[in-house]
Amino acid sequence: MKLEKLFCYIFVVIFCANLTGCASQSIETLGGGYEEVTYTQPSVFMEQDAHRFALQYRNKEGRLIAIWSSVPSGPDVTNGIAVFVGDTALEPRDPDKPQATMRRLFAVRAPELPLDITDEVLWQWSKTNKIDFAEALKIASVVTVNKKEGQLEIRFAFWNNDDWPRLVSLDWKQISDIMREVKEKGVVRKDRVWGTSYIEREYRPEEKK
Repeated sequence: MKLEKLFCYIFVVIFCANLTGCASQSIETLGGGYEEVTYTQPSVFMEQDAHRFALQYRNKEGRLIAIWSSVPSGPDVTNGIAVFVGDTALEPRDPDKPQATMRRLFAVRAPELPLDITDEVLWQWSKTNKIDFAEALKIASVVTVNKKEGQLEIRFAFWNNDDWPRLVSLDWKQISDIMREVKEKGVVRKDRVWGTSYIEREYRPEEKK
């Protein structure tokens, strides 16, 4: 009888975790109306709990606006602007892994749409370090964003290349200029993994020589 109860308990735990999620959430206030939401999926069979971090905005009336659903690094909030690394749908799409993601750099002045500023920041980096922008576009991935002495340090990873410098530092005027450029010349897209709308400007390598 005890064994049957144990099996019943295990079944309920698995059923709860897999079908309903049984996830809890906690909210951290970041300032300027921005909030970081932590979703925790309880572990099964002594494994570590799984966590996912999201960014949202709460306006003065208390209305919530989802900014991005998976934010593995950051965000940093300054003067009403949030800069963060977000998981986005892998491009080009992998037919064997349609839900695969990559990391991109975003900036947002809520309640406006987030702006994908990755390519423009990478161009700033390539210009400073005298590195071919087109080549960098092919192998770059954003890793972290950190504030240091009034600037933001963005760290990149470059697959198959360990020799390039990995940091680019930008002040808030540069970030504002980048945001304005992307907003004026970008187009609205919708991420196919998270379903979130954002603005992106795609750069042809010949534009940035």
